[in-house]
Amino acid sequence: MTPEPEPEPPASLLEGQVRERLWAVANVVAPTTVVTTLLFYFGYVATTARFRYFGVYLDMVDLSLQEMLLYGVEVVYPPLTIVAIAFLLITAAHTGVRWMMASPDRDAVTGWVGLFVVIAGLLAFTRGIVGLLVPEVARTEGIARTPLSLGCGALALAYGLWLLRVVAVRWDRRRAERDDSGGTGAPDEEPAAAPPTVPANAGELATWLESPAVTRLNRHALAWVAVIVVAGSFWTANSFAAAYGRGRALDDAESLPNRPEAVLYTKEPLRDLPAAVQETELPDADDKESLRFRYRGLRLLVESNARLFLVPAQWVTGDSRTFVIPYDDSVRVDLVPRRR
Repeated sequence: MTPEPEPEPPASLLEGQVRERLWAVANVVAPTTVVTTLLFYFGYVATTARFRYFGVYLDMVDLSLQEMLLYGVEVVYPPLTIVAIAFLLITAAHTGVRWMMASPDRDAVTGWVGLFVVIAGLLAFTRGIVGLLVPEVARTEGIARTPLSLGCGALALAYGLWLLRVVAVRWDRRRAERDDSGGTGAPDEEPAAAPPTVPANAGELATWLESPAVTRLNRHALAWVAVIVVAGSFWTANSFAAAYGRGRALDDAESLPNRPEAVLYTKEPLRDLPAAVQETELPDADDKESLRFRYRGLRLLVESNARLFLVPAQWVTGDSRTFVIPYDDSVRVDLVPRRR
């Protein structure tokens, strides 16, 4: 006797399961993708600012993808640490809020916390709008103050309003329950059944807050909050990355004297040499095809696409410049380690 086939689950149940799985995947993939993109973008902008300090555009260097990743790896560590610490703090704060929300007896504290978060978010968001609309504020402010205010302010506003909404629904339900239990006598006819999405004992405020119209409004608002947060994150990453790249360039300039010296031999003389670079015409070079000139006092900044980017050992901002030398048979480079 063959067993009867099990009944297939209804289509609505299958759709709900598929929706839940897609939502779970989106919750994992989307934040990871945004964070990864931000980190790589941070590395690119910082490396661009780092080379621009020496008068070199990153497009001229023509770094390969592997070289670009290697330059960006060291830049990623500070923002990665900051992002990890921020997520830990946010997780800890949200865990404390969930503990407060677990008991209706703590709704008063939850409401005050929500009100404080809303006020703080409103002030921060207003500060971001001022920095966005007033050019003078944007020019004189600290690093990434406007985008941080916009993103954090919008996020705090959304979070605080969510807390207040939860507290308001609970309070209205309890008030409706007390009114129902305190009434005398039974009604002549049964009240009409409440919609399935709204509890039967909910009051007018809870009914309105959980209505489809308000739910749709919340979803649209959260979508725009997400846009503001993502845009503010990239803006913040750009501002921090540029400042970090300039800082690394300053460190590179200070460490140039401690790097191995690049002794350059050329067939033709270089023009407009800075005072720190010494030119010597070799006495044993008797023809034009030999390497007739030697230059000392140079350091190698980077080599890419058969070109040498050389800088003076003593870099003076506004006076020094970068030499771009074709790396072929017409030159020779000797690397001399620094004597200790």
